[in-house]
Amino acid sequence: MNFLDRLAIPESAEHIELLRVLLVIVTLLFVIYASIALVASTSAAVAEWLGRKRGDKNFSKFAKDLADLAAPGKGVILALGVLPLIALVLIYVQLLYGMRIGAAGYLTASAIFYFVGFYFLYSYKKSFHFDSIYSTFRSLASATGASVMPEIAEEVDKFERSAVAVRRRGGRRSAILLLIGTWLFVGTTRLVLTPARWSHPVFASVVFSGDAIWSLIDFIIAALVITSASVLFFFFRWEKGIALTADTSYRAFVKRYTLPVGITAAALEPILIFFQIQNLPQSGVSNMTFVIACIAMFIALLVMLLFYSMLKEANVYLGSYAFIGVVLLVLAWAAKDEIAFHYATQGQDQRLATRYQTMLASLSPGTVAPVMSGVEIYNNICSACHMFNTKKVGPPYFMTLPHFVGKMDSLEDFISNPYQAVPGYPPMPKQPLKPQEVNNVAQYIMGVYLAAKKAGKAQYTQ
Repeated sequence: MNFLDRLAIPESAEHIELLRVLLVIVTLLFVIYASIALVASTSAAVAEWLGRKRGDKNFSKFAKDLADLAAPGKGVILALGVLPLIALVLIYVQLLYGMRIGAAGYLTASAIFYFVGFYFLYSYKKSFHFDSIYSTFRSLASATGASVMPEIAEEVDKFERSAVAVRRRGGRRSAILLLIGTWLFVGTTRLVLTPARWSHPVFASVVFSGDAIWSLIDFIIAALVITSASVLFFFFRWEKGIALTADTSYRAFVKRYTLPVGITAAALEPILIFFQIQNLPQSGVSNMTFVIACIAMFIALLVMLLFYSMLKEANVYLGSYAFIGVVLLVLAWAAKDEIAFHYATQGQDQRLATRYQTMLASLSPGTVAPVMSGVEIYNNICSACHMFNTKKVGPPYFMTLPHFVGKMDSLEDFISNPYQAVPGYPPMPKQPLKPQEVNNVAQYIMGVYLAAKKAGKAQYTQ
């Protein structure tokens, strides 16, 4: 996906922070809609099949209403599904520029599956409305006793059969495509949180690793919570909800099949969040990550209590609060992952900012970009992946520097043009350092090593 890398441009530190804020907002919009689209399309396909098998009109109506919830219109799909996903791809391309981990390519593949899935979902939704049109046409013709020209009747039959075929297959197709797109999406976002896997970003590790499968399960459980709250809000509390027109039996039917699912999924969500935090790589762990995870668990429990109250008291007015709760839950989920992503790639931020300063200097020939000292380079760039005596993303310096004693030229060449020198560690990305800065950081880290060796403290732990 080299063509995507060409879209990235050097960014200042302020712009990078803005991109990270936008990443949280766009993720919030996309995850909510993608969750509803995935669960509602799958549930609609199942309900439509049950309606045909059992002859229960409640199932058929529920399938139609779920399809309307998942695809209310082209504008909604574009605003909440297509554009946010395109924005996510571009933001990740920018933030991961120069890091050859394949994230942009996998996200692009995910977007393709999503877009085709959205197309089938919209066609599936329209098939219900076409079916209503044909039924109305036949009812009017029968009520008025008007004769219908044979060619018109044949054409109506043809379109009706087509709508039925789309309805029977479209729900399954959209559900499968959206599931594949979701799997690629969560697998890729998990990959970028795990620097230890960046040296082996093959397709199998993205979708079949334990992290990817666990994240997919977590996404589906969260999607069940989001969709349950959305059904209760848009069906019963929204100004155009079904409560204004549906009979009592159908309202009871919807609550009977929605609330138990929401309660179960909301009860599982804190457990999944806990284990997800436990499985975060060391580079992505921080106090703020734990704080936001605790807030997310609290919100999930609160939503569960709201669902339980609606089940016991048969009130739906709490659906508004449950929907607000799931929005806050997704916001906390997106913020937690962004903070983990920030800590996992903090060295990358500095590299991007350095490229930006270099670009400014090249655009203003009369100015000279400042040269960082060795300690500044280590603190701002190197320390994100390396420590002297402890394994981090990269190997400890006290393990590697003995090979370069008396070979400063080789050390500088390695910093300028890095390669994978130690098995089991990802290759170091090429750093945007000036020749003098390469010399400065090489002198600094070697000086620290030699001083520690002289004092008998040049020991490291794995």
